[in-house]
Amino acid sequence: MKPSVFEEIKIRWVVLKANTMFSVKESLVYSLNNWGGLASTVVYMVTYLVFLSAIFGRVETLAGYNYSEILLLTLVSQLNFYLAWVWSIRNLDQLGEDVKTGKLDLILTKPLPALWYMTFQKVNLFMLVFEMWPATLPLVYLLIKNADFHISLWGTFLGLLTFIFGSIAIHCFQFVLTLISFWTGEYRGLNGLSYQIAFFGDAIPLEAYPKRIMSLGLTAIPFLAHTALTTSLVLGKTTSVNWVLLTFMVMIAFIIIKVKMWNLALRHYSSASS
Repeated sequence: MKPSVFEEIKIRWVVLKANTMFSVKESLVYSLNNWGGLASTVVYMVTYLVFLSAIFGRVETLAGYNYSEILLLTLVSQLNFYLAWVWSIRNLDQLGEDVKTGKLDLILTKPLPALWYMTFQKVNLFMLVFEMWPATLPLVYLLIKNADFHISLWGTFLGLLTFIFGSIAIHCFQFVLTLISFWTGEYRGLNGLSYQIAFFGDAIPLEAYPKRIMSLGLTAIPFLAHTALTTSLVLGKTTSVNWVLLTFMVMIAFIIIKVKMWNLALRHYSSASS
Protein backbone atom coordinates (compact mmCIF):
# COMPACT_ATOMS: atom_id res chain seq x y z
CA MET A 1 0.00 0.00 0.00
CA LYS A 2 1.39 3.34 -1.06
CA PRO A 3 2.06 5.75 1.86
CA SER A 4 -0.11 8.87 2.08
CA VAL A 5 1.31 12.35 1.50
CA PHE A 6 1.30 12.95 5.26
CA GLU A 7 3.25 9.73 5.88
CA GLU A 8 5.77 10.65 3.15
CA ILE A 9 6.35 14.04 4.79
CA LYS A 10 6.67 12.41 8.22
CA ILE A 11 9.27 9.92 6.94
CA ARG A 12 11.31 12.72 5.39
CA TRP A 13 11.15 14.75 8.58
CA VAL A 14 12.33 11.77 10.66
CA VAL A 15 15.23 11.16 8.25
CA LEU A 16 16.20 14.84 8.25
CA LYS A 17 16.09 15.07 12.05
CA ALA A 18 18.12 11.88 12.51
CA ASN A 19 20.78 12.95 10.00
CA THR A 20 21.02 16.40 11.59
CA MET A 21 21.50 15.01 15.09
CA PHE A 22 24.13 12.54 13.91
CA SER A 23 26.00 15.29 12.02
CA VAL A 24 26.06 17.53 15.10
CA LYS A 25 27.41 14.71 17.29
CA GLU A 26 29.99 13.86 14.63
CA SER A 27 31.17 17.49 14.56
CA LEU A 28 31.53 17.62 18.33
CA VAL A 29 33.82 14.58 18.29
CA TYR A 30 36.42 16.23 16.05
CA SER A 31 37.02 19.39 18.08
CA LEU A 32 40.48 20.08 16.64
CA ASN A 33 39.06 20.04 13.14
CA ASN A 34 36.43 22.59 14.24
CA TRP A 35 39.09 24.95 15.57
CA GLY A 36 41.04 24.59 12.34
CA GLY A 37 37.95 25.40 10.31
CA LEU A 38 37.23 28.44 12.47
CA ALA A 39 40.79 29.73 12.10
CA SER A 40 40.78 29.37 8.31
CA THR A 41 37.44 31.15 7.87
CA VAL A 42 38.39 34.01 10.19
CA VAL A 43 41.72 34.52 8.40
CA TYR A 44 39.99 34.45 5.01
CA MET A 45 37.40 37.02 6.08
CA VAL A 46 39.94 39.40 7.62
CA THR A 47 42.21 39.28 4.57
CA TYR A 48 39.25 39.79 2.22
CA LEU A 49 38.08 42.82 4.21
CA VAL A 50 41.60 44.27 4.04
CA PHE A 51 41.50 43.73 0.28
CA LEU A 52 38.16 45.57 0.02
CA SER A 53 39.51 48.46 2.09
CA ALA A 54 42.49 48.73 -0.24
CA ILE A 55 40.23 48.75 -3.32
CA PHE A 56 37.86 51.40 -1.97
CA GLY A 57 40.80 53.47 -0.81
CA ARG A 58 41.30 54.21 -4.52
CA VAL A 59 37.77 54.15 -5.96
CA GLU A 60 34.40 55.31 -4.62
CA THR A 61 32.17 52.78 -6.37
CA LEU A 62 32.46 49.40 -8.07
CA ALA A 63 29.83 48.70 -10.77
CA GLY A 64 27.66 51.33 -9.07
CA TYR A 65 28.09 49.82 -5.58
CA ASN A 66 29.69 51.83 -2.80
CA TYR A 67 31.79 50.33 0.00
CA SER A 68 28.89 49.53 2.31
CA GLU A 69 26.86 47.96 -0.51
CA ILE A 70 29.79 45.71 -1.42
CA LEU A 71 30.00 44.73 2.25
CA LEU A 72 26.32 43.72 2.09
CA LEU A 73 27.03 41.68 -1.05
CA THR A 74 29.88 40.01 0.84
CA LEU A 75 27.58 39.19 3.76
CA VAL A 76 25.03 37.57 1.44
CA SER A 77 27.78 35.56 -0.28
CA GLN A 78 29.11 34.39 3.09
CA LEU A 79 25.65 33.27 4.19
CA ASN A 80 25.38 31.31 0.95
CA PHE A 81 28.81 29.79 1.46
CA TYR A 82 28.12 28.55 4.97
CA LEU A 83 24.60 27.32 4.26
CA ALA A 84 25.89 25.42 1.24
CA TRP A 85 28.49 23.71 3.43
CA VAL A 86 25.86 22.95 6.06
CA TRP A 87 23.52 20.97 3.82
CA SER A 88 24.73 20.72 0.23
CA ILE A 89 28.46 20.52 -0.52
CA ARG A 90 29.33 17.82 2.02
CA ASN A 91 26.43 15.71 0.78
CA LEU A 92 27.59 16.02 -2.82
CA ASP A 93 31.02 14.75 -1.80
CA GLN A 94 29.43 11.98 0.26
CA LEU A 95 27.26 10.93 -2.69
CA GLY A 96 30.31 10.66 -4.93
CA GLU A 97 32.19 8.71 -2.27
CA ASP A 98 29.24 6.33 -1.73
CA VAL A 99 29.09 5.61 -5.44
CA LYS A 100 32.86 5.07 -5.62
CA THR A 101 33.03 2.74 -2.61
CA GLY A 102 29.77 0.91 -3.28
CA LYS A 103 28.15 2.08 -0.05
CA LEU A 104 25.21 3.26 -2.14
CA ASP A 105 24.22 -0.40 -2.55
CA LEU A 106 23.48 -0.61 1.17
CA ILE A 107 21.59 2.69 1.22
CA LEU A 108 19.36 1.63 -1.67
CA THR A 109 18.32 -1.54 0.17
CA LYS A 110 16.94 0.45 3.11
CA PRO A 111 13.24 1.42 3.24
CA LEU A 112 14.08 5.12 2.85
CA PRO A 113 13.37 7.81 0.26
CA ALA A 114 16.84 7.45 -1.26
CA LEU A 115 17.06 10.81 -3.04
CA TRP A 116 15.94 12.69 0.07
CA TYR A 117 18.40 10.74 2.22
CA MET A 118 21.32 11.44 -0.12
CA THR A 119 20.41 15.13 -0.31
CA PHE A 120 20.37 15.54 3.49
CA GLN A 121 22.71 12.76 4.59
CA LYS A 122 24.80 15.29 6.53
CA VAL A 123 23.35 18.52 7.97
CA ASN A 124 25.99 20.24 10.07
CA LEU A 125 24.13 22.96 12.01
CA PHE A 126 27.08 23.15 14.42
CA MET A 127 29.04 24.92 11.69
CA LEU A 128 26.60 27.85 11.76
CA VAL A 129 27.30 28.45 15.45
CA PHE A 130 30.98 27.65 15.69
CA GLU A 131 32.32 28.93 12.36
CA MET A 132 29.87 31.25 10.62
CA TRP A 133 29.12 33.84 13.30
CA PRO A 134 32.67 34.29 14.66
CA ALA A 135 34.03 34.61 11.12
CA THR A 136 31.38 37.10 10.00
CA LEU A 137 31.52 39.36 13.08
CA PRO A 138 34.24 41.63 11.58
CA LEU A 139 32.13 41.94 8.43
CA VAL A 140 28.96 42.73 10.39
CA TYR A 141 30.85 45.34 12.44
CA LEU A 142 32.14 47.12 9.32
CA LEU A 143 28.73 46.88 7.68
CA ILE A 144 27.02 48.59 10.64
CA LYS A 145 29.79 51.16 10.99
CA ASN A 146 29.76 52.11 7.30
CA ALA A 147 26.07 51.64 6.51
CA ASP A 148 25.32 53.92 3.59
CA PHE A 149 22.37 52.39 1.79
CA HIS A 150 18.61 52.10 2.04
CA ILE A 151 16.71 48.84 2.01
CA SER A 152 12.95 48.35 1.93
CA LEU A 153 10.84 45.62 3.50
CA TRP A 154 9.50 44.65 0.07
CA GLY A 155 12.96 44.48 -1.47
CA THR A 156 14.20 42.38 1.44
CA PHE A 157 11.26 40.00 1.02
CA LEU A 158 11.95 39.60 -2.71
CA GLY A 159 15.64 39.11 -1.96
CA LEU A 160 14.86 36.40 0.60
CA LEU A 161 12.75 34.53 -1.95
CA THR A 162 15.50 34.76 -4.55
CA PHE A 163 18.05 33.65 -1.96
CA ILE A 164 16.04 30.48 -1.30
CA PHE A 165 15.13 29.76 -4.93
CA GLY A 166 18.66 30.42 -6.16
CA SER A 167 20.28 28.25 -3.46
CA ILE A 168 18.05 25.30 -4.33
CA ALA A 169 18.61 25.77 -8.08
CA ILE A 170 22.40 25.86 -7.83
CA HIS A 171 22.36 22.84 -5.49
CA CYS A 172 20.37 20.87 -8.08
CA PHE A 173 22.82 21.96 -10.78
CA GLN A 174 25.74 20.73 -8.65
CA PHE A 175 23.89 17.51 -7.81
CA VAL A 176 23.41 16.72 -11.51
CA LEU A 177 27.14 17.20 -12.13
CA THR A 178 27.91 14.82 -9.25
CA LEU A 179 25.62 12.20 -10.80
CA ILE A 180 28.06 11.88 -13.69
CA SER A 181 30.18 9.89 -11.22
CA PHE A 182 27.68 7.03 -11.69
CA TRP A 183 29.21 6.61 -15.15
CA THR A 184 32.81 7.68 -14.51
CA GLY A 185 33.32 6.25 -11.00
CA GLU A 186 35.12 9.44 -9.91
CA TYR A 187 33.63 12.62 -8.47
CA ARG A 188 36.32 14.96 -7.12
CA GLY A 189 37.00 16.80 -10.35
CA LEU A 190 33.30 17.24 -11.09
CA ASN A 191 32.55 18.47 -7.58
CA GLY A 192 35.48 20.85 -7.73
CA LEU A 193 34.12 22.26 -10.99
CA SER A 194 30.59 22.60 -9.60
CA TYR A 195 31.93 24.35 -6.49
CA GLN A 196 33.82 26.90 -8.57
CA ILE A 197 30.75 27.55 -10.71
CA ALA A 198 28.43 27.91 -7.71
CA PHE A 199 30.54 30.64 -6.12
CA PHE A 200 31.92 32.18 -9.30
CA GLY A 201 29.90 35.38 -8.93
CA ASP A 202 29.88 35.75 -5.16
CA ALA A 203 32.03 38.90 -5.12
CA ILE A 204 30.82 40.65 -8.28
CA PRO A 205 27.66 42.82 -8.40
CA LEU A 206 24.92 41.73 -10.79
CA GLU A 207 25.11 45.01 -12.69
CA ALA A 208 28.77 44.37 -13.61
CA TYR A 209 27.95 41.38 -15.84
CA PRO A 210 27.28 41.60 -19.58
CA LYS A 211 23.68 40.75 -20.47
CA ARG A 212 24.57 37.40 -22.04
CA ILE A 213 26.46 36.18 -18.99
CA MET A 214 23.71 37.53 -16.72
CA SER A 215 21.08 35.56 -18.67
CA LEU A 216 23.21 32.42 -18.52
CA GLY A 217 23.90 32.88 -14.79
CA LEU A 218 20.21 33.18 -13.99
CA THR A 219 18.96 30.28 -16.11
CA ALA A 220 21.11 27.45 -17.50
CA ILE A 221 23.90 27.81 -14.90
CA PRO A 222 22.17 29.59 -12.00
CA PHE A 223 25.15 30.99 -10.09
CA LEU A 224 23.95 34.61 -9.95
CA ALA A 225 20.54 34.34 -8.29
CA HIS A 226 21.53 33.31 -4.76
CA THR A 227 24.00 36.17 -4.21
CA ALA A 228 24.20 38.87 -6.90
CA LEU A 229 20.48 39.09 -7.75
CA THR A 230 19.51 38.74 -4.09
CA THR A 231 21.68 41.70 -3.08
CA SER A 232 20.47 43.78 -6.00
CA LEU A 233 16.86 43.21 -4.95
CA VAL A 234 17.55 43.99 -1.29
CA LEU A 235 19.26 47.26 -2.23
CA GLY A 236 16.48 48.22 -4.63
CA LYS A 237 18.78 48.31 -7.66
CA THR A 238 16.56 45.65 -9.21
CA THR A 239 12.84 46.11 -8.55
CA SER A 240 10.97 43.92 -11.03
CA VAL A 241 9.15 40.92 -9.57
CA ASN A 242 9.73 39.16 -12.90
CA TRP A 243 13.28 38.31 -11.80
CA VAL A 244 11.91 36.50 -8.76
CA LEU A 245 9.40 34.63 -10.90
CA LEU A 246 12.19 33.66 -13.30
CA THR A 247 14.30 32.35 -10.41
CA PHE A 248 11.32 30.35 -9.12
CA MET A 249 10.72 28.75 -12.53
CA VAL A 250 14.42 27.95 -12.89
CA MET A 251 14.35 26.31 -9.44
CA ILE A 252 11.35 24.15 -10.39
CA ALA A 253 13.01 23.18 -13.67
CA PHE A 254 16.23 22.13 -11.91
CA ILE A 255 14.33 20.13 -9.27
CA ILE A 256 12.64 18.19 -12.08
CA ILE A 257 15.99 17.70 -13.84
CA LYS A 258 17.55 16.52 -10.59
CA VAL A 259 14.84 13.88 -10.03
CA LYS A 260 14.94 12.63 -13.63
CA MET A 261 18.74 12.46 -13.70
CA TRP A 262 18.75 10.63 -10.36
CA ASN A 263 16.38 7.99 -11.72
CA LEU A 264 18.48 7.68 -14.88
CA ALA A 265 21.67 7.33 -12.83
CA LEU A 266 20.07 4.65 -10.65
CA ARG A 267 19.06 2.64 -13.71
CA HIS A 268 22.63 2.78 -14.97
CA TYR A 269 23.96 1.95 -11.50
CA SER A 270 21.72 -1.11 -11.19
CA SER A 271 22.66 -2.24 -14.68
CA ALA A 272 26.38 -1.84 -13.99
CA SER A 273 26.08 -3.65 -10.64
CA SER A 274 24.16 -6.62 -12.00
